[in-house]
Amino acid sequence: MSDLRARLAIFARRSRAGAGPTRRRGALRAAAVIAGLGAIFAVVLFVGAAAVLSFADEYGFRPERDAATWRALTPAYGDISLCAKCHAKEYDKLTSATHAGIGCESCHGPLGAHALASPGTGAARLAVAVPTDAVCVKCHVAVVGRPAAFRQIVPADHYTSLCLQCHDPHTGISRRPPIVQHPLDRLPPCVTCHGPDGFKARAQRHPTVSSDDKVCLACHLAGRGPTDGNP
Repeated sequence: MSDLRARLAIFARRSRAGAGPTRRRGALRAAAVIAGLGAIFAVVLFVGAAAVLSFADEYGFRPERDAATWRALTPAYGDISLCAKCHAKEYDKLTSATHAGIGCESCHGPLGAHALASPGTGAARLAVAVPTDAVCVKCHVAVVGRPAAFRQIVPADHYTSLCLQCHDPHTGISRRPPIVQHPLDRLPPCVTCHGPDGFKARAQRHPTVSSDDKVCLACHLAGRGPTDGNP
């Protein structure tokens, strides 16, 4: 029995002697892990703070600096009331038809310099760009989710892809092309009389066509062309 007790005492002393270094190594590992996590957190915090400060400096509310910057900008857009001073006819049509509420520059682009110029100056004499078909279909191409009452088209299925050939851009209303009132037998091609050099010139927005009468008669015969008043 005494021999067993002696052996147990020796084993206990050896266990206590080996536990010290093991515990120290574990404590050192834990401290290293904590220090590493702290360093990573500090880096992330620093990068995040720098990003927030940079964003705030670029886009934050800075009354004095922003006001100075805005004052230095040259206005690119005018106001529809400025357009009305010189373009009363177009303004009256626009405000009383389906395009009411749409600003002139929504289709014509920025006209600040034109609108703010004194009448008779070079800027005021600049021609206002005619909207292209691409401008029209930005609003009127069929899109899922638009109200059913909103006038939409599928360009490939529409009567013609040339919007201003039939539509008055200031009202949005389409009109039937004029019907040919005279006989067509034994006459020269339509463009002989109705071309740019003919005695009865075509409308300003009419596309230039060839001498093929079939092109003209596709619209200018009875029953052809869009319905009066349709989009």
